[in-house]
Amino acid sequence: MTVRRFIFMASALFQFPILVPIASADDSTAGNQDDGKLRIIAFGAHPDDCELNVAGLAATWATLGHHVKFVSTTNGAIGHWQMAGGLLAQRRTEEVVKAAKILGIETEVLDIHDGELESTLENRKKITRLIRQWRSDFVFTHHAFDYHPDHRYTSVLVQDSSFMVTVPFFCPDTPHLKRNPVFLYYGYRKHDHPLFSGEGIAVSIDEVFD
Repeated sequence: MTVRRFIFMASALFQFPILVPIASADDSTAGNQDDGKLRIIAFGAHPDDCELNVAGLAATWATLGHHVKFVSTTNGAIGHWQMAGGLLAQRRTEEVVKAAKILGIETEVLDIHDGELESTLENRKKITRLIRQWRSDFVFTHHAFDYHPDHRYTSVLVQDSSFMVTVPFFCPDTPHLKRNPVFLYYGYRKHDHPLFSGEGIAVSIDEVFD
């Protein structure tokens, strides 16, 4: 039987120890929930990026009872050869909502125009709050050296938030995490950049592939 796998890359860019959260009886942050299940959040630049990159793993985790959320950092309003604007953004949002129901997960599309995502303080705060609000154990995103500017800036924003999620007085309106989630990149063909470690994790998704 052919085993279908999805590849994730752990990056050396994050300059802090990558630790797997371990739940404890007195820990009310990311690693410990009432149901004892993991909480995973994935960021994609456009509505369909998470679905194309990590749907198999999301479905696998959801089947096991874990909590998964996809976030599209732009509305995808120019990502079509024939149509654009509000109608396309609405269409793509409806598509990811349907996909989320199939996968058994949650989804959210941010109100940022396709092709216009920037690495700003405002957007860093948005990403930081989303990771905190989900009380994330694992965070997935694009590779930092991706071909598309929206992909790259999504990756940069997640990277910049990877430390800030634990800083109490950054976005103090949203409770900070007391330990870092595990941060991983989606698989990327050109992973020979000198700043990229090339470590990979392969996960079989045969059980949910259909």
